[in-house]
Amino acid sequence: MKKIIITSLLSLSLGFVYAEQADPMAQSVINKASRPWYAQFMSGEPKVVGLPGEAEPDRLKRIKKWSDASYGLFLHWGPQGKGGERVIPDKVLSKFNPVKFDAEEWVLTAKDLGFKYIVITSKHHAGFCMFDSKVTEHDIIDATPFGRDPLKELADACAKHDMLLGFYYSVWDLKHPNYSKNINKKDYAVYHKYMVDQTKELLTNYGPIITIWMDGEWVNSWTVERASDYRNEVNKLQPELVFVDRIGQRRLGDGDYASSENFTPYIGDNLNGRFWESCQRFDGKWFWTGEDSSESLEWAMNNLIDTISGGGNFLMNMGPTPEGELPPVSVEKLKPMGEWLRKHEEAVYATTRGPHYLLEWGRCTRKDDNLYYHILHWPEDGKLIIPGLNLDKANAGILKISFLGESSASDVKFKQTAKGVELQLPESQLDPLVSVLKVELDGAPVVDNALRPLTRPIREQTGNADVKVGDYFLSSAFAKIYGDDLHFSLGAGAGGQRENLKGWTNPKDYAVWEINVEKPGVYDVMVNYSSWMNSGEFSVELAGEKFKHSVVAGKAPKSRKSPFSAAFNLVKMGTVKLDKLGKQNVTLKALNIDAKAIEYSQ
Repeated sequence: MKKIIITSLLSLSLGFVYAEQADPMAQSVINKASRPWYAQFMSGEPKVVGLPGEAEPDRLKRIKKWSDASYGLFLHWGPQGKGGERVIPDKVLSKFNPVKFDAEEWVLTAKDLGFKYIVITSKHHAGFCMFDSKVTEHDIIDATPFGRDPLKELADACAKHDMLLGFYYSVWDLKHPNYSKNINKKDYAVYHKYMVDQTKELLTNYGPIITIWMDGEWVNSWTVERASDYRNEVNKLQPELVFVDRIGQRRLGDGDYASSENFTPYIGDNLNGRFWESCQRFDGKWFWTGEDSSESLEWAMNNLIDTISGGGNFLMNMGPTPEGELPPVSVEKLKPMGEWLRKHEEAVYATTRGPHYLLEWGRCTRKDDNLYYHILHWPEDGKLIIPGLNLDKANAGILKISFLGESSASDVKFKQTAKGVELQLPESQLDPLVSVLKVELDGAPVVDNALRPLTRPIREQTGNADVKVGDYFLSSAFAKIYGDDLHFSLGAGAGGQRENLKGWTNPKDYAVWEINVEKPGVYDVMVNYSSWMNSGEFSVELAGEKFKHSVVAGKAPKSRKSPFSAAFNLVKMGTVKLDKLGKQNVTLKALNIDAKAIEYSQ
């Protein structure tokens, strides 16, 4: 039986248990000490914005350079202990001598591959510093035979070749004696000052920095007070830089842009001006493992196009070798992608989200009144339909359709149909990787995004449930949200948290999806949700039917209670017969919400 699947509803925030103590920089979490573990993280505190009090035009101007870059190279590099995150033994440090490191070669290679910015680890979880820090000897100058500051050399090369540079900096530090993930650590203020002093070094000695990319913020001790103080100190030095949302705890509104890890969310109209980035590993691990474990060229292409079509930046990681080289196999694999990006740069850099929710044969980016359709699945008969585009304008809305970067190709003929714009393409794609159509309009695009049954499999992701061809896929990203508290969350990615609806604290709030019934049928109505407690009851209304379900707590993790875990429950609400063709609404409402669930989410 075919299904209508509403996926990724995440009803509660998450967290850890900690010991209460009179720490003035931890009052926000002390106030939540009586809550269960899952309600002590990502809720109950103010957001840590990038630049407090900033006017919206100034915010957009400040973030524009980072946003327009679109494609970044993430570099996790440095000496590694067992497992990559533990304290690094002295014998490892004594052998770390990356004599093959050539900063200019790195930057020129990155430019050749199409990257517009680089983010590199300045200090990872093990606490080792890949720069010349005057506040520690646990750095590359004092603890290794290398004797050079690679981040200074990289910063100079980036400035020389017009490459933006950002620094990854871990809150979590397994080396420093005054650091702890727990609140009751004596003299934590010493570590906080150490963090601030090191970041001041990075922002004083290495030129303009585009972003500070925090990590390790999931620990209890990274409080909103400490995050705000750190942000304030950093802004004094370089007020133009942008912060990832990990400056806070990845709450809605933290930092300047959201981050989804090893994951690309579906995106609809619910971003409300938010910027975001997907960070993913092209190599199998964040750091070099000693052997090639890289993904395919197709993987890189698909994830870049998926991300930019949702209006995000794609930050793709590769781990340089201990000798100081970019991984040779990865570089070689990505060279055709660099050539493709030079040919199609107009459709990639400085673009915004395309207007379509779910385009099964490809993806769409936008620049002003031009749309760029990246064709990932070429039609066998050459007939391509752009669904729902400019239906109210007919042919007058489209000025021209052509293949981007193909000077010898003729303009594409098209006609308006009941389903959208119908195009007749050549028998085979023109570009060996991905062909791109440029659609020039005489104004802003108009798209009907009513969801239709799937005609091909969608990409596999945690939380997608068991979506098949013929099903309706109702991602939370595609919902129209009504109310003040309910909101769309990009999801963290790590630990299974994908895009979802959050903030179920007001029974008056609800969400609606519009579907287009193309032929009669009987469907199972499925909902995929996550909650750490029995927190109330919700309903789904469709075609005159109303289905109810009581929220049941998901199974808690056996080991580490991660703030990014998500115990999804896929439940069958009931069966509905759709015998009326055309558009219908699917409405999700909270019938009642447990008072504790409301408290824990605020």
